[in-house]
Formats: sequence, structure tokens, C-alpha cells
Amino acid sequence: MRLGFHYHVPVRLDADGGVRMPGYFGRYVDCLASNCERLVLFLHVATGDADHFDYRLQAENVTLTPIGPPRAVPLRLLGSPLVCRGIARYSDTLDLLLVRAPTPLLGAVAGALHEIPLALLLVGDVTAAAGAAGQNAARRLAIRSLARLTKRQQDRAARRALVLANSRVLAREYSGRARAVVETRTTTLRTEDFFERTDTCLDRPTRLLYTGRLSREKGLEDALIALRDLVESGLDVYWDLVGWASEHDDTPAELMRRAAKMGLSSRLAFHGYKPVGPELFAFYERADIFVIASRSPFEGFPRSLWEAMAHSVPVVATAVGSIPEFLRHGREAILVPPRNPAGLAAGIRRVVEDGPLRRRMIQQGMALARAVTLEATTRQQCDELRRWIRESKA
Repeated sequence: MRLGFHYHVPVRLDADGGVRMPGYFGRYVDCLASNCERLVLFLHVATGDADHFDYRLQAENVTLTPIGPPRAVPLRLLGSPLVCRGIARYSDTLDLLLVRAPTPLLGAVAGALHEIPLALLLVGDVTAAAGAAGQNAARRLAIRSLARLTKRQQDRAARRALVLANSRVLAREYSGRARAVVETRTTTLRTEDFFERTDTCLDRPTRLLYTGRLSREKGLEDALIALRDLVESGLDVYWDLVGWASEHDDTPAELMRRAAKMGLSSRLAFHGYKPVGPELFAFYERADIFVIASRSPFEGFPRSLWEAMAHSVPVVATAVGSIPEFLRHGREAILVPPRNPAGLAAGIRRVVEDGPLRRRMIQQGMALARAVTLEATTRQQCDELRRWIRESKA
């Protein structure tokens, strides 16, 4: 299979021509390439120093076709005719185009290769949280308008496409709307990444862990209040936070200010961004409980949950978005309502105090994660893509 793939995340070129990208994306591309005869990437290329390009692509059957710098979305749209011309020259050499969506360039990219079968890897709802609180009215209106345009293009493209949906919500939404729909998973895990142990919470302090984007909608303030309640009740706990904040987001600084007022400064630490791989996984290996307190009803299924379960870390999570679709309360995780610090604290305490429950959660979470390794998911996705190519030619 000769596959074209567009993703809005930019990459960077090394001096020797090597391609660098964020680890979660690079791992996926390498596994995807192992299932293809040829993989052509249509990607933005960043210039200068940039963060998070921590993975060097290893596959030798990958060709990078740059489609310009990662500029602001309106400028990308204005430059889409040039993008189309660069992509169109592959119309006779590819079997299928795969586009990770949502992306504002979907219409341009898909239109440039309209003669070959199309597949969409859908990972979220572009209109769900468009125009976040805290932005001025004009900016919110512009973002929401662009989100609606992107969604219309996506729905139009789906009518001739195979949709690989990474959640049941998306799979249900596009069932009957797309030509074909298959539910899939997105993960960062390779088979060799798993870390097996039978139990946690055996030493003190009990180490809580959060990894991912550091933003208000992730419920970090609720987790901080839960931490205070646990400490005041006599539980010896410590909270490690690993991740990054978006530009102009002061959530980490605000969290530290609140922690200082609560007398908890010595009970938590920010460790910054860590690349996917040994540096990040070391935090899971020493963690006792993984805590995600997201408030967002539009939460997907964070890849950090797969990473936690693959490292034998029991999970306490809020029942939002796609999380309760995959994790069962009292089985793979303890699920609590969002915006409920008391419930979060109670869930953490239950995991600490109930050894048999904790060990069952570790075992069942590990089994769930083993079914969604990169090797397994990319193989399943490519099987579906090949089937789609055959059906489109019939």
C-alpha cells in the first residue's frame, strides 16, 4: 500500500535531512510505515528552534513533502492553492490519502488528491470547545466561525471517505454520514514499553501522578483541593505533574500560588515536558496512582491513561467524555463526577486503602492496554485502509 498522510502537527528537519517530530506522532508514523510499501507525509515544516521535536523518524520508506511553515490558520488557508499544487503531483503514485482530522486544510488536501480513495482519522470534535473562555468576543467569534467551516468541510469529505474514529461518540456521529466508519484507538505504546508489577502504594508518601497538558479544563484545581483534603485527613501523599502549558496559559503558576496558600508547596512538583519514552515512563514507574480530573465533557480518551495502565498504575479519573466508554468503575479505574474534589479524594483514598481492589485494577488495566499497542492499532488501521482501497476500486 502506497499511503499519503496529512497531519497538522509540524515537523523539523535536521542538518543531515533527518525528520524530527513530537514523540507521540513519530512513534505512530514509524509503526504506520511498517505496514506500508511507501508512506508520503504532507506536513508543515518548522524553522528555527522549536520545542517538543524530540523524536527522529526511523522508517526508511517515508518521504516528506513540506507544505509550508506552521503559520496562523488564516494564512495557511490563503496559501492552500500552493499546498494543493505540491500534493497533486502524487495523484498517480498513491493508493490512498489518510488525513488526521479535524484540520482546516482538509478541503484543500483532499481536493488535491480527489482521484484516489480518502480516509479520515478523526480524533475530536472541532466545534466542541472552540472559542474558550477568557478570550475577547471578536476572537471567540472568529474561532467559532473557523471551527464551523472546518466541520462542514469534514462532513462533506466524510461522504466519500472511510472514517477511522478514535471514540464511540465520533463513530456514532458519523455512522450513516460517512461512506464507512470503523472505531479505532490512538496510543503511544509499543510492546516493549510495558512495566509489570503486582501492586503500588506500598511505601510512603503515596505518589500521585498527572501527565499531559497543564490547563484549567484538566481539573488541576480540583485535584489540588483533593490533595489538601487528603493531607488534612492524615494521608501522606505527594503529587508529580509532568507536562506543558499552552502559550499564555498561567495555570501552573496559578496552581503553585494556590498550593502555597494551602501550605502544600512541599507536596507537589512540576517537572515540565518530558518526551514520550524512558524519560516520561520513569515517572509512571515510580507512581502509585494516576489522577486525571478533567472537567471537559468533550474530553477524548487521553493517551496518558493507556500509558498509566501499561505501567501498572491504578487510575482515578473523572467520568467525562470518552473515559467511561472504555474504563469501568471499580474494574479498570475509579470514576468520579467532574468538579468534585471530595469525590476525587475519596476515590484516591479507596485505592490506597483497598489492596485487593488496587491489585485487580492494575491487572485489568494492563490487559486493556495490551490490546491497543501501536503495533496492534496501526496493523488494524492499515487492514481497514487496504479493504477500503479494494472496495473503492470495485
